[in-house]
Amino acid sequence: MDDNKEMHFSDTTVSYLQFVDDLATKIALRVHQIEKGQLEVSQAQAFRMFGRADVERWIKNGKLMPCRISPGKKRYKLTDLQQLASVKQNYIL
Repeated sequence: MDDNKEMHFSDTTVSYLQFVDDLATKIALRVHQIEKGQLEVSQAQAFRMFGRADVERWIKNGKLMPCRISPGKKRYKLTDLQQLASVKQNYIL
């Protein structure tokens, strides 16, 4: 793609290079947050991303603890959720 092209969005127009630079910056920040364990998700987001049944089971079994609790809201570290989701489950007792 030609670097001088412009990208048109409904609310603005930016150059292709500016778009790529902004996107790369956001991706780098997100990767850094994940690596440092700083990225948190709400309980509702965790349910959508990993399934309500799995998240509730991890909480019930004590495998998942909220990293921050405010009135009526719980937040979980994304790295904790990803780690639990990557573990192969054996449901046969």
